Amino acid sequence: MSRKRLYLLALAPSLLYLTMATLYLFAIPLGESPDEPGHLQCIQQVALQNRLPVVEPKPQGEWWKPGVTLSGRMCYHMPLYYVGAGLLQQAISALTGSALPVEFPDYNEAFGETGVMFLHPDKARLSQLDQPNVVLSVRVMSILLGLIVVWTTMATANLLFQGSPFATIVAGIWVAGWPQFLFLSRAISNDVLATALASVALVVLLQVEKPQRYATLAFLSALAVFSKVTMIFVVVAVALVWCIEFLQYPAHRKMLGKGAITTLIVWGVAATFVQLAPTLHTNFWSSARTFSAVNERVFQVEYWLEMLFLTLSSGWVRFGWMNVATPDHFVYLWWAIVVGLSICGAAFWWRSELPNRNLLGIILAIWVAGNLATYLRINMAVLQPQFRFLQSLLPILASFVAGGILCISPRITRYQIVIASVLIIIAIIMNIGIIWGVVLPHYGLST
Repeated sequence: MSRKRLYLLALAPSLLYLTMATLYLFAIPLGESPDEPGHLQCIQQVALQNRLPVVEPKPQGEWWKPGVTLSGRMCYHMPLYYVGAGLLQQAISALTGSALPVEFPDYNEAFGETGVMFLHPDKARLSQLDQPNVVLSVRVMSILLGLIVVWTTMATANLLFQGSPFATIVAGIWVAGWPQFLFLSRAISNDVLATALASVALVVLLQVEKPQRYATLAFLSALAVFSKVTMIFVVVAVALVWCIEFLQYPAHRKMLGKGAITTLIVWGVAATFVQLAPTLHTNFWSSARTFSAVNERVFQVEYWLEMLFLTLSSGWVRFGWMNVATPDHFVYLWWAIVVGLSICGAAFWWRSELPNRNLLGIILAIWVAGNLATYLRINMAVLQPQFRFLQSLLPILASFVAGGILCISPRITRYQIVIASVLIIIAIIMNIGIIWGVVLPHYGLST
């Protein structure tokens, strides 16, 4: 498929994603996303103090108030997202005259009962925003990073299903209408940048006919790790795929050798920065040590069953601080559809005898295994069953879902247009129903 046609196909999923993500932006109040106050503190350290964010001593009093101290409790993470967002806040403040410090509403003492962390002012209408420009600018940045995931999902489907326009657009629609992805994409979190970089790396990695792509992969994987240490699985995937290609394609070895030299230089420079820059060194190893322990409950079956259910739930709808959810039967229905269609799509793809199919299958298996291994290691240290750590699988999942729908759909173009249109309508109705039926009642917003 030509690049121009792929761009045209991306219009409908892009508009769907931007519309739905904007609705979630208006519906979810400030600070009501996983660890958002902590992430904002890291960004504010960059914006207000012109330095990399660090973990400062535990403050006294209202820890979320910048006027007390920028405690940086979350700032043991790698800083790339925080630096970009902090510089953006400085630019928006200079252009609009908005104040840089972000003041949160008063803490809700009944948080443990209600699940609402702050006492938010009542809204007369959904379109009313109570967040300063420096916060909105970061949300817009996060939404645009999520749009990259929509595009890379379409590119992944395009590579796997031989340029099928139907599979390409359906994959984009599926991820663009995925409720949990939409919720997380408008959140202020380093996961959005890490996921975007990883998804781009996956698309580049799947272009097996281009042995010269390893220089690009070196930069993408290094940037992903500078966003979040858990993205180290991308580095491992790149290294393993290079080894496999070097053994399988003797004709490409000269080009692969040059790529290896560039990759090692880029990774070496990145490792040197981590080693010599005190803040980077501290944050890298602090993040690594966070997930190095072993929870005593990991030997209990109940622990893993709880982790499995909460993972499935947080992959469908588990908003707020993992406390705003839909009934369980919706969770099982969603995942039954996703898994069922993915299996059909994977089988259909395997029978297609695509050139380089075996190598592509190995790359996909390495990617899935690496992301799952990282996720399991996190949960071995502490119970963190949040699907946001698995969002690097979305391009693969949505692509195989699209392949499953392609498999059972007629090959007549007008019927495929109707199916794609129906999927868009379903996604809109589904997300609007979640916002009006679950989100707004929880946060007490009037419409």
